[in-house]
Amino acid sequence: MDDQLKRLETITNRLESFVSQLSSTNTSGQSHMNDDSTNNVDSLPVLRDYDTLINESVKPFCTISQKIGEELTTMSNHVKKIFDAQQQFLRQAVQSTKPNDQKITEVIKPQSNEIEAITNFSSKNRKSPLFNHLSAVSEGIPALGWIVITPTPGPHIKDMTDAAQFYSNRVLKEFREKDPTHVEWVKLWVKVLNDLYTYVRQHHTTGLAWASQGKRDFASVSVSTVKPAAGGPPALPPPPPPMLFDTSSNESGDSSRAELMSSINALSQGATANLKKVPDELKTHKNPQLRQSTENQSTAHGDNTQGKKGITQLVDGKPIVPPKPGKTPPPQVAVKPQTVHTPTATTGGPPKLALEGNKWLVEYQTGKHDLRITETNMRHSIYIYKCTNSTIIVEGKVNSIVLDQCTKVGIQFTSVVSLIEFINCKSMKAQVIERVPTIQIEKTDGCHLYLSNTSLDTEFITSKSSEMSVNIPFGDGEYKEFPIAEQFKTHLQNGKQLVTVPNESSGV
Repeated sequence: MDDQLKRLETITNRLESFVSQLSSTNTSGQSHMNDDSTNNVDSLPVLRDYDTLINESVKPFCTISQKIGEELTTMSNHVKKIFDAQQQFLRQAVQSTKPNDQKITEVIKPQSNEIEAITNFSSKNRKSPLFNHLSAVSEGIPALGWIVITPTPGPHIKDMTDAAQFYSNRVLKEFREKDPTHVEWVKLWVKVLNDLYTYVRQHHTTGLAWASQGKRDFASVSVSTVKPAAGGPPALPPPPPPMLFDTSSNESGDSSRAELMSSINALSQGATANLKKVPDELKTHKNPQLRQSTENQSTAHGDNTQGKKGITQLVDGKPIVPPKPGKTPPPQVAVKPQTVHTPTATTGGPPKLALEGNKWLVEYQTGKHDLRITETNMRHSIYIYKCTNSTIIVEGKVNSIVLDQCTKVGIQFTSVVSLIEFINCKSMKAQVIERVPTIQIEKTDGCHLYLSNTSLDTEFITSKSSEMSVNIPFGDGEYKEFPIAEQFKTHLQNGKQLVTVPNESSGV
């Protein structure tokens, strides 16, 4: 019996030793496999070329920015952070399938935060002698928003490069003969944007190449295994567990979509340019002819509720009430609806909002208060023609804005290089967010202008116009109104020259 027990103990010890060795072998093998996998992923061309972009373009730019110093030191740190964050994001994206919108919003947050920080930093340092440098970076950095642009992200990068060129040329003009370091700084920043364009054209021609190197779940691709570039910041923490992104309520879904759009707007002013809109001719609430057809059908079936919609139609500021069923409307009532139903005949064409070459055309818009122009640069001009009762928002800096034969149109714009001009308009309102050098008003009745704190040196040129006023900001969000002279008095001074001054009776 003792011999049998000893044999059993020996067999048991051998089995335990074998299991221990097997476990140790699997662990070391798995670790070695993970190391090899990490090295293989990092050697993929799509990631290797982006690493080359950082080492050969971004790093030299940051180095020369540190050399110039002052505000450029902080700005270069932000630039380095956003490129590192995008490198980590790309490493996950190419190995995984495209996640839902909410998860994309979360993972691109570090990049959108850096873009916002760069923009805010530039705006807060307007009095800096390096403001043109800061503006060149803040105008060009939205190029990194290419990750949300489809199907052609390349042109987006080119647009941002062109926007940065305006301030880059100012730097060259100021320092070409003074300090070659600043000239080299401009060349390196342009090289960063051009190399980014080349990289995207080569590896992400029709948009970010999701799952090009694997089809794993996005959250399963560990960020902690990414090898940071030499001298760079530590790797970003891993994304939250998938359960944090699960949602079944409509409110959570709506919130996620709102957050996604907010991040997209921060990454790129023109990210929604490719979204299709329902044309106005198919909208009953925008097309009086379709609305009239619907009302006639409802009246024929004895439905009086549809006829009430006609009250919202206005002619000369008065509501049109549709006739009661069974009664013939008087002749004058039959004429007035035709005034409403033929706006395109009197204005001359269908509604239009489009970019043709370097000119944005906004034509024949009526009752539209959601018109927005976001994809702009300093070579673009905007021409607004025969629009009525509409509101237009222009984002970014453009060359010029002209409003021709418009009525009751409000326009809000960020900045204009040359001027904004009103011609043959009525009851207009305009607000500048940043700066406009000149405002020209010609043959216009009713034009109220709202300036910003940075546009108090604006010049006004007026002719054959009335009811004009300028509102100057003071205090906390309040404005003080100043009328522009309409009536003038001219007299001959010393028999040699004419002198013209505003007439006091005009209330100026």
